[in-house]
Amino acid sequence: MGQIPVQRFRQMHRGQPVDLYIAAITAEEIIARSKIDIYSDANPGGYQRALQEPRTRSIAAYVIKGEGLMPTSLGVNIRNGQASFEPLAGLPLGDSFGWLHFDEAEPWYVWEGQHRTGGLDLAIGLQRSRKHRKSDDAEAAAQATEDAVLGYDLPVTFTIGLSQDDEMDVFQIVNSKQRPVPTDLVAEITYKRVTEARGQDDPGKIVVGALRKAAGVAVGKYLAAREPWAGHIQPVNAPKDVINQPMQANTFASTLLPLMRERWVHTRFLTNPDDPQWAELAKVVARYWEVLAELMPEAFADIAHYSVQRPVGVYAFHELLPDVMDACRMEADWSARSFREKLERLGEWVQSPTWHRETGADIIKGSGNRAAIKVVVERMRVLFQAELVGLDA
Repeated sequence: MGQIPVQRFRQMHRGQPVDLYIAAITAEEIIARSKIDIYSDANPGGYQRALQEPRTRSIAAYVIKGEGLMPTSLGVNIRNGQASFEPLAGLPLGDSFGWLHFDEAEPWYVWEGQHRTGGLDLAIGLQRSRKHRKSDDAEAAAQATEDAVLGYDLPVTFTIGLSQDDEMDVFQIVNSKQRPVPTDLVAEITYKRVTEARGQDDPGKIVVGALRKAAGVAVGKYLAAREPWAGHIQPVNAPKDVINQPMQANTFASTLLPLMRERWVHTRFLTNPDDPQWAELAKVVARYWEVLAELMPEAFADIAHYSVQRPVGVYAFHELLPDVMDACRMEADWSARSFREKLERLGEWVQSPTWHRETGADIIKGSGNRAAIKVVVERMRVLFQAELVGLDA
C-alpha cells in the first residue's frame, strides 16, 4: 500500500456529504499514477475530450520556463474505493489531518485538469531528453535521464470510490458552472504589465505575443475616446450592449493582429522606446477610421443597421489596413488625403449601402463568420492592389 499526507474536508454533492482529501503531489508521481478517461472509438464509455496538443505544449513550456504558478487543484478519483483515511491522533486541529492509504496498483482517474496533467507529462519527457543529450557517456546519460526531476508539485483533491458516472456528473457540473476570467480583463492586465515593463530603465524581454496584444489594446483605448469609435467599444467589465457597443476591447485588439505581425510595424512602432504606449500607431489607425467615416457617413451614423463597425467590418478593414499603411509608407504620406485616395480604390466597399445589414451585399447580411470575412477581404484586395508597371510583356 502507498500513503500520502492529506487534509480531509467535506462538501455536499447532490444533497449528500462527500469527503475530499487535498495533498501536494510531485509531477512525476501524478504522471506515474494518473489515468484520463478519454472518449474514443476504443473507449466509447469515456467522457473526457482528447488532449489538445497546442495546450499541452503551452503548459509544458510554462512549467519548464518557470513563467508562473499553477495553484489550481487537480481533481482525482480512486474509483474502486481501494483507499482509506487514517487520521493523526493528538493534533490540536482535530482529525482532519492524516494519511491517505491507497492500493499502488489502482490508477488515479483525473476528472479535472487533464491538460495540466498532459503538459506535465510532456515537460517531464522534455526534461529527461535534455539531460540525456547533455551527457556523452551512454551509461551516464541513462542515469541522468532516470534522475531528472522536474521539481514541480501540484495540489491534488482526491475523492474515493466515485463511480465513472459520478465522475462524469462532477466533471459536467464543475465545467459548466465555473467561469474563466473574461478575455477583456486578461487583455487589460497584459496591457498594464507590458506598458509598466516598457516604462522601466531596463525593461527586459517582453514576449512578442504580449507586446502585440498590449499595443492592440492601446490602439483600442485611443480610438474609444474619439470619433467615430467613441461609445462603440465595450469597456472592461461593462454591461453588454451589442447594439451600440458590438466590439469588445479584447476583440478589437485581436482584429489588429494582422497589422501587428508586419515586420516593419514591429520595428517602427511596437519596439520604439520613445513611444511606450504606441500613441503614434494609434493616431495612424485613428486616421484610417476617420477617413472611412467620411466616405461612409450613413453607415457610421447608424451602427445598429450597418456592419462597418461590427465584427465583419472591423476584421475586414483591419485585414486590409497593413496594405493601406504600407502604401502610405512607400509614399511617405500619412495625410487624410493619402488615405482617402487609397481607400477610394475599394469602390462599393467604401459605400454605405454595401454594409447595410438587411439590404446590403449578400455576404454582409450573413453571420459575419470567418469565411465571410475572408471573402470580403479577398474582394477588397483585388480592387486595392495597384497595377504593376514597368515589367516586360
